Amino acid sequence: MTGLSLYKLLFVFELLVIEGLFIHRLKRRKFFALRAAFAVAVCFLAAVLYPVGENTYSGLYASLMFLVLFSVTCGAMLFVCKISFKNTAFCAIAAYSAQHLAYEIFKLILTPFDIFVAQNMYGNGMVHFGDIDGIALAVMLAYVDIYFVVYAAAYFFIGKKIRGDAIRIKNMSLLILSGVILLIDVVLNAFIVYIDAGYNKTYDIMAGIYNALCCMLVFYIQRSIIDAGDMKNELETVAHLLQQAKKQYQIKKEEIDLINIKCHDLKYQVGKYVRGGGLDGAAVSEIENMISIYDATIKTGNEVLDIILTEKSLICQSKNIKLTCMVDRADLGFISDGELFVLFGNMFDNAMEAASHVSDPEKCCINLNIHREGGFISVMMENYYADDIYFDERGMPVTKKSDKNYHGFGLKSIRIVVEKYDG
Repeated sequence: MTGLSLYKLLFVFELLVIEGLFIHRLKRRKFFALRAAFAVAVCFLAAVLYPVGENTYSGLYASLMFLVLFSVTCGAMLFVCKISFKNTAFCAIAAYSAQHLAYEIFKLILTPFDIFVAQNMYGNGMVHFGDIDGIALAVMLAYVDIYFVVYAAAYFFIGKKIRGDAIRIKNMSLLILSGVILLIDVVLNAFIVYIDAGYNKTYDIMAGIYNALCCMLVFYIQRSIIDAGDMKNELETVAHLLQQAKKQYQIKKEEIDLINIKCHDLKYQVGKYVRGGGLDGAAVSEIENMISIYDATIKTGNEVLDIILTEKSLICQSKNIKLTCMVDRADLGFISDGELFVLFGNMFDNAMEAASHVSDPEKCCINLNIHREGGFISVMMENYYADDIYFDERGMPVTKKSDKNYHGFGLKSIRIVVEKYDG
């Protein structure tokens, strides 16, 4: 068996391993195990049957062979998972980039020791399994270690992001660009391997570094595609929350208006009953105090803010949280009603949750200060917090909730509203 005859089998194995890491969290088709076994068998059968002869050791033929075998593994992914052609292309390009990067690093590490990986793997020299010595064992160990590290890095950089319905790819041009870069890199590498005249080890190392950098560039583009898709998902989720908040605001407004009407009617009825001599002064005072809890309408000059503060003050009273509001010239009319509800509603929700976990009653408080400062409206909310706060790379506090996929949108909503008005 020649080096190339062996390497085409090894190549398929390497691709299947990294492709399996990338797609194992995607939705699977029925009879997944049987499908996977059949797909793996077909991929290896294709590698075995792909002809390698005396006149096939050239850059063009090797490139064509690898691309054909690569296409077969792409078909295998479609066969075992519920995945679109677009997402298959994404996973396949990422997988091939990881495989090629591992190969280039393996080659770069061994070339200074005059162990020419490419020439052995792509060559027509015979492979004798009975001639394995200490050097061969060291090379095998290096191979396993390097591929393991590169594949693990590729999985944590890209693979962990591929799940469920795969990735939302909004920019096909970036996906095509990453595929073109990888294709050129693979073809050029194959042609460089078969250059016999004027071989120079330094040039070989430089070409390997260039190829490795091309693979890293593909990874960067792939990650950018993922991050753009994630950002799109977040924006759509926050937009949905904003829409829901507008509906909630209308409901809260109607509830507060109804409470105020009922409170005033009740006060009138109590007063009428007292004037008829039906209650003593102490009883009347107690009833009025009870009513005042629900008649705690706060007037700031902004109807939306009044409704929010009234609702949140009632909740704070029920949770024994001291709420202090200092509102001076709350000229917030330039912000839409729904956005105001999102802004202050989420601020209060976070502050109340934090305050409710503070053990010291004196620190179980929330302070809100709104005032004009120069040409700006300054909004400051303060509360105590009984734990450590950690921030992500964008400066946003990381949620403490166990299911991070469905929490943390409150602060993102706040940020979107604030930045919309250059805050």
